[in-house]
Amino acid sequence: MRGVALFVVLAACGDPAASTVDAGPLDDGPADQPDAPACVLPVAPTTCDPLAHPLPNPSCLAEEPGTGGCPAGMVRIETFCIDRYEATIDGVSPYWNPGATPPAAHARKDAVPQAYISGAQAAASCAAAGKRLCTDAEWLRACRGPAQTTYPYGNTRMPGVCNDARATHPAVEYFGTTDPVIYTMLGHPCLDQLPASLDRAGANPGCVTAEGVFDMMGNLHEWTSAAAGTFRGGFYVDTVANGNGCLYATTAHDMTYSDYSTGFRCCVD
Repeated sequence: MRGVALFVVLAACGDPAASTVDAGPLDDGPADQPDAPACVLPVAPTTCDPLAHPLPNPSCLAEEPGTGGCPAGMVRIETFCIDRYEATIDGVSPYWNPGATPPAAHARKDAVPQAYISGAQAAASCAAAGKRLCTDAEWLRACRGPAQTTYPYGNTRMPGVCNDARATHPAVEYFGTTDPVIYTMLGHPCLDQLPASLDRAGANPGCVTAEGVFDMMGNLHEWTSAAAGTFRGGFYVDTVANGNGCLYATTAHDMTYSDYSTGFRCCVD
């Protein structure tokens, strides 16, 4: 990608603060113990090179400890575990299709989640991590919480809490036209690199379920294991057209489909 090299420095990998924080001197360790290295997140430049394959997720981003005996990066929901954040894939640009045999999926706060992925590829990436795609029932239970709410945060829509209502469709903005031909180019890597489009995982702290799962509404559609092809939760342009919030489901495409809006997360028994 072209542009001025800008950086956001986090005090520690996974810290939500977009700055360098001075926590003061340590008082519980050796005097010469070095500070934890900062995790530097590159800020996207203002222009997009459509031929580049940017890797915006630094290696210092780590999965958080699992809850309830679940693997790292996962949250216990009754009898299954689910990724706390939308999935990323190491060594693959989140703005490009990951190929026929994608590497293992991870769930890391502050990472740009993997878009441009088909349901079959998402299932393969989960399997490479020893996981699987969530069933529809599991996905809905995790999103709606134990109280079975319509939205991850409750039963009343709260605009702006999730990344769910971009004013202008990114294809209209990027291509500069409303000609229907732009909707045949939804795999273009620059769509998710526009400002106010795809957010980093966990960037919307209020968009969280009662059990601590983030971004299940908006940001990216999320594939489930439904064989005919289903992705859920809406994305950053729309969480209304095919159902509200957690109830949003798209069933118009099979498991080979992908575009700028399709992402995933994994489950495990």
